[in-house]
Amino acid sequence: MKKYKIDSSYLIFPFKYHNQIKEKLLKHIDIAKFKSVNIPSAEVNISKTDWFISSDKSRKWVSYLLPFLVKEMQNAFVELGYDGFTMQELWFQQYNNNSQHGWHIHSSNFTNVYYLELPKETPKTKIVNPHNQKEVIELDVKEGDIVVFPSYILHQSGKNISNSRKTIISYNTNATYSDNIYGKGIN
Repeated sequence: MKKYKIDSSYLIFPFKYHNQIKEKLLKHIDIAKFKSVNIPSAEVNISKTDWFISSDKSRKWVSYLLPFLVKEMQNAFVELGYDGFTMQELWFQQYNNNSQHGWHIHSSNFTNVYYLELPKETPKTKIVNPHNQKEVIELDVKEGDIVVFPSYILHQSGKNISNSRKTIISYNTNATYSDNIYGKGIN
């Protein structure tokens, strides 16, 4: 078996509506239905998440966020060479002291993370280079950024050893493509 390398891109960009929506979005999340998840064998200890209802787009915080998020994501997918996207699941995760999310992958074409709260002392997402499984890359992100990367890429949120809370919105997307956008087919 011979392994071939295909370059793949990931995006990091500031969410232009972050400052406008942050406080109200956090208030919605504060009163949202949630669970805590603790699976020591998988290095998973998430303080608060609604992943278990991630397909429910009627949640109040989701209804508030989506009109802003869809505009930004449309531009991101055009930048990646597609004409749009569909969103499968959307959920929040909060990491308090000693919280973490071990190495994992997602379904769909792309994994997306919006850093709603990311104090400097909290851990950033790390990804594994799929072509060199020994190379771990800490993403150069800050609060208010969105990152988009292929869902097959291993990633994690390291242990939060600070007393500050980290809040992310994660969502899975599939790219859409119409050959009418770029002509008939690619040669």
